[in-house]
Amino acid sequence: MQDEVTVLGKFRLTIKTSFGEISVEGDSPTDLRNALISIGISEESINNILDTLKQKLQAPVLPSPISVAPSKPEVAGVIEYGSNGKPHIIVPPDKLTAREVIGLLIYAKSPNPLSMSELTELVVNNWKSVGSPYISSNLSQMRAYVIKEGERGSYSYKLSGSGKNWVENELLPKLKLKSESQ
Repeated sequence: MQDEVTVLGKFRLTIKTSFGEISVEGDSPTDLRNALISIGISEESINNILDTLKQKLQAPVLPSPISVAPSKPEVAGVIEYGSNGKPHIIVPPDKLTAREVIGLLIYAKSPNPLSMSELTELVVNNWKSVGSPYISSNLSQMRAYVIKEGERGSYSYKLSGSGKNWVENELLPKLKLKSESQ
């Protein structure tokens, strides 16, 4: 890591563990290394991670079909979609409330409704490790913005017209403004 190349954008490393995911961000590979050291990861472990990464990057990868959710230009700079079509909120989690995360995720998956388990998984992957009772409580507070469909035990959730307006006219502009000022 002595030869550092100037690269536009941020570096993000996400490590899946038995207790969840750890994401570390930095402006350079050196920042990433320092962040990993600051959370107690040994130099040897970091080198192992980097060696594995180098091997993966050097191995030829055949292109595979990517099923990406329909592109929504209005979420650019706030949400990206993975190759699996799942939305990833790129705004730092500490800048978002539970209601904002839930609204963004339901919006990102629209017009498809989300089940409680799908919504909980997305919230955990994008924000904090919370359970469905926490999500349900926030959905109750958002009843003007969220439509609950289905039968007890198999509800699905989507944004109402006022929910879409809230996300498009208040939430997205506010988050884009925050990300531009960083």
